[in-house]
Amino acid sequence: MSYSEKLSHGLAIDLIVLDGEYSGKYRSRIEEVGEKILTVGAPYEKGEVVPLREGTKVIITFWDNLSAYEFEGEIMQRIAVPIPLFVLKFPDAIKKVQRRNFVRVPASFSISFRTVTDEGLSDLFRGTMVDLSGGGVRFITDETVENKALLYVLLGLPNGEIRTSGRVCRTAKIEETKRYDVTVEFSDLTERERDHIIRCVFERQREMRKKGLI
Repeated sequence: MSYSEKLSHGLAIDLIVLDGEYSGKYRSRIEEVGEKILTVGAPYEKGEVVPLREGTKVIITFWDNLSAYEFEGEIMQRIAVPIPLFVLKFPDAIKKVQRRNFVRVPASFSISFRTVTDEGLSDLFRGTMVDLSGGGVRFITDETVENKALLYVLLGLPNGEIRTSGRVCRTAKIEETKRYDVTVEFSDLTERERDHIIRCVFERQREMRKKGLI
């Protein structure tokens, strides 16, 4: 579905750059909506315009009272005056995405963990990742993991390693294999760390779309 009628002047957006020197999530807004193009304000960081190049691939997300939406785009032109702007092609389609819960996708990145106890940290255990989101991770492990347990998790992602704590919100024994299916909710990610994870999730989504899996 298009949802293009929701695009309007002044609409707050997040502009997400997946790759390159300036990868990250930036807050901006729509400045002009045309029939074939969309103009957005160039975002600032530490008082300076983020100098994204023409041809940079981006994801634009925005929201209303009920839902969040996203579409993929590419910077076609940069405008410097009277204010810094980026010109994008008007999106062919805009899709509704989860808002309250982070989008979760199948993933198989490296994961290991330690259980936090009154005596300190346990030995390092390994798991097999099943899926990942900006809010948590699900994995399979040979180790017994109790529900509500606090874990110290190490994620080996393509854009770097993330070390964070998380609370087990679901654990189930897989009777066929005697292994455990564990779902963890991250508890103290920094915004930068969460953005790293979300970029991995978006990239995984893009790969799955190309393969027709979603």
